[in-house]
Order: sequence, then structure tokens, then C-alpha cells
Amino acid sequence: MADNMIKYFIKNKEGQVMFLTVVVLGAIISSVTVIAGVLMSFQLRRSADVAASARAIFASDAGVECMLYEIFGTNGDLDTAGKVSNCEDQSNDFSNKASYDIRGVESDIVEGVPRAYKSIGRVSNSVRSIDIRLDQ
Repeated sequence: MADNMIKYFIKNKEGQVMFLTVVVLGAIISSVTVIAGVLMSFQLRRSADVAASARAIFASDAGVECMLYEIFGTNGDLDTAGKVSNCEDQSNDFSNKASYDIRGVESDIVEGVPRAYKSIGRVSNSVRSIDIRLDQ
């Protein structure tokens, strides 16, 4: 009778071990799946930021082009505040939610007029800038 009880308990424990093994393996597979999903969402976010970064650099380039056109294309004057007046007067916002801002670099002012400029392009959280220096 004691032998039968021992065999009965051993058989039940084998079932418990199998059940625990299935539960542990299921938890491991679920954890790996969740981690892979989180990493994938980070990659998707990063790829979206690359697109915003590209739009920001293009907006910054548009600011440089506007400034260079005003200086060399129409003999536009630079105001004493260090901004290209016509580029500042017009709307600097684009239809793709990008914008630019042109600033004169204060450390490089000759006769009250800056000779170095920074065009800053912005799209949501991405900010990119292009610096340009005008030598005479």
C-alpha cells in the first residue's frame, strides 16, 4: 500500500513539473515577444525621426537660400539686428509643418552687419541648423 502511494505521488509530481515547464516556457516566449515589440516600436519611432530630421535640414537650407538670394540676387541690405529683412518679413512656415529662422551670429559682426549666419530648421522635435559665413 505504501508503494502504491509513493508511485501515485511521483506520477502527480511529474504532472506538476510538466505544467510548470509549460508555464515557464510560455512566460519566456511571451517576454521575448514583448521585448521584440518594444524594440520594433523604438525602431519605427527612430525612422519617423529621420524623416522629420530630413525635413528640418531642408527647411534650414531654404532659409540659407532665401538669405543668399536677398544678399546676392537682389542686392538686399542686411539690417543691423543681423537678420535678412525680406526673409524675416515673409512667412517661414511650410505646408509640411517645417519652419526656419535666420539669425546673425553676434560674435562675427563687421561694421554693425553680421558676416556669419545660422539658419535653423524645425519640424516637431527635430531641429537642424546650417551655418554660413560671408567673407569679403
